[in-house]
Amino acid sequence: MPVSPEELVRLLALLAQEENLKVTVKETMKGGAMAGAGAVIGGFCGGPVGIAVGGTLGSIAGAIMTSGKFKSVPEILCEMDPVTRNQLFEHFQNVITGFGTHDVVTLTRLVMGDPIARIQALNGLKNFFLTTLKMDVTS
Repeated sequence: MPVSPEELVRLLALLAQEENLKVTVKETMKGGAMAGAGAVIGGFCGGPVGIAVGGTLGSIAGAIMTSGKFKSVPEILCEMDPVTRNQLFEHFQNVITGFGTHDVVTLTRLVMGDPIARIQALNGLKNFFLTTLKMDVTS
């Protein structure tokens, strides 16, 4: 039985869960902007020492604002619409073909058991998130 897009998503979600992968979405930019704004305001008010104090306070504010805003990769995979799921499947066609497997059971055993296949699958997943979804993946 050939691998379907749904089975591939389930396998990748399991792999991403084991690796504790998360995406930063746009929240990292907001946190960085807060830190930068704090440093600039602090610099205007207190010179070099104000830059340090303002940057620190801005960083703390940014961390508080973005707390809990990171999504897990399995969560995003499960929420994918059918079009994006098919794009992911097409993206992985070369990887699946390279493994020489045609069914999900063999593919799962290979990806979960072989460290090289695992790295290839993780790299393929990270590449898809970066190029297609414009999201950075972190561990």
